[in-house]
Amino acid sequence: MTITFRNLKDDKDEYKQIHKWCSNKFVYEWFEQRILSYDEIVTKYQNKLKEKKQDLYIIIYNNKDIGHVQIYKYNDTTYEYDLFIGEEEYLNKGIGTIIVNKINDIIYKEYKATSIILRPFKRNIRAIKCYEKCGFKQVDEYLGKDTLGNPEVIIVLRK
Repeated sequence: MTITFRNLKDDKDEYKQIHKWCSNKFVYEWFEQRILSYDEIVTKYQNKLKEKKQDLYIIIYNNKDIGHVQIYKYNDTTYEYDLFIGEEEYLNKGIGTIIVNKINDIIYKEYKATSIILRPFKRNIRAIKCYEKCGFKQVDEYLGKDTLGNPEVIIVLRK
């Protein structure tokens, strides 16, 4: 089993892939809370690539693109990331745990982080269990908002 990452490119095939993934309920429920149009995906990711506030990667499992991760600075020595697996056949197989551990290793080694923060919705039990398996501990909880502006309880995990 090989998991690697490559930089997201400003490329229509990349955007088509992300649009396909983000159209799956098991992704948009946690990531956008609605299906974004192809044009919205292109605009969103072109802006992210231009602004360079996040490092954007495609997750590759055994030479197949299966998901996306974005890494960004939380403060001077702490980083945060969001990720999703966009291919349903790779869910609930322990692959997420391997991906999270690899991302953590990259952030500690290449970004020189001293800690990592994750902020999933409290109701995202599958993700929270994965993060806890990878050594994250809950340090806070607050009432925030999802991308549509709806109230959502968010927990803060730190490693």
